[in-house]
Amino acid sequence: MKILPSYIQKKFLGLFAFCLFSVVVVFLVVDLVQNLDQFIDKEVPPRIIVLYYLYFVPYIVILTMPVATLLAAVFSVGSMAKHNELVAMKSLGYSLYRVMGTLLALGFTVSVLSFILAEGVAVRASRKKENIQRVYLDRVRGGISSRLQNIEIQEPPDKIITIGFFDGEKNEAKQVKVETFQGARLVSRLDSPMMYWDGNMWIVKQGYQRIFEGDKESAFPITQTLKYHFQFDPQELMLAQVKPDEMSLQELVRFVRRIRLLGGEVHQWLTDLHIRIAFPLSNLVIVLFSVPIAYNRRRRSMAVGFGISLVVCFVYFGLVKMGQTMGQKGSIPPFWGAWLGNQIMGTGGIVNLVKTRK
Repeated sequence: MKILPSYIQKKFLGLFAFCLFSVVVVFLVVDLVQNLDQFIDKEVPPRIIVLYYLYFVPYIVILTMPVATLLAAVFSVGSMAKHNELVAMKSLGYSLYRVMGTLLALGFTVSVLSFILAEGVAVRASRKKENIQRVYLDRVRGGISSRLQNIEIQEPPDKIITIGFFDGEKNEAKQVKVETFQGARLVSRLDSPMMYWDGNMWIVKQGYQRIFEGDKESAFPITQTLKYHFQFDPQELMLAQVKPDEMSLQELVRFVRRIRLLGGEVHQWLTDLHIRIAFPLSNLVIVLFSVPIAYNRRRRSMAVGFGISLVVCFVYFGLVKMGQTMGQKGSIPPFWGAWLGNQIMGTGGIVNLVKTRK
């Protein structure tokens, strides 16, 4: 019985690799044709264009993995059904559930690989790709810089920190102002030419401290080292110029926590956070949904299988987008919005599995 799972795995993986490669190539060609006039108008060097698409590939692979999984599942099972291989398997006691078990294990493996690729490679590659976009196409000088200017941060519960210039390489903030409030009234203000990060906290060694009491103001120089345990660190300051799509899962969690502490609306970012986990698992859900459809389709042609795959892809990505939009706008909780596509497709897969002739 080890021969049959191995045969199904080879059939699926061969089709998966071919479909994934084909879809990625088509995606790249379409994007290149669409952006070629911009590259020419902006006089982008060929080497930079190649790097741009090399950094783009991991994101495209993750995005198109569910499509490749769907095509591989439909064509592999459909081919075995058409050539009566599934009938032979049934005669040996290898039922639909055992075929499903083998393919679901493959779907889960693809989901894990998709998540690892997303967090380990795609995030960093996307940042480099977006940096090229900013520098060569949007003409933003310096792209993503390690030096930031004019930063204002609200520090719960009662402080506002203003930084004139931040050097991310040295972890130094210059022209620093720390204001403390009681309600709407300013009660104290620290002015320092520099504040630096020692690895655990922010350190201020010089400057002036001002205290406001009614109409009176008193000021005195800082004579001893002040230590601040602010809820932000240099890495968070650098994330200020990074899009949430370019953040790792851990960075996005911190980003959401920061917005929540500041009293901001987090529906959009929470939905994106849950999608980071839900979308890779779509490979598993799609196998569950598509295999029962193709299992008893002996007389259907490859064109019909391809058509079924297109319809399933259209429905699934439509559900994902609808759930994402509803979650971001707060129409439904972010968790349910992110998982809407997987929930509906998974339920449909279970119903198909129960109704399929075994």
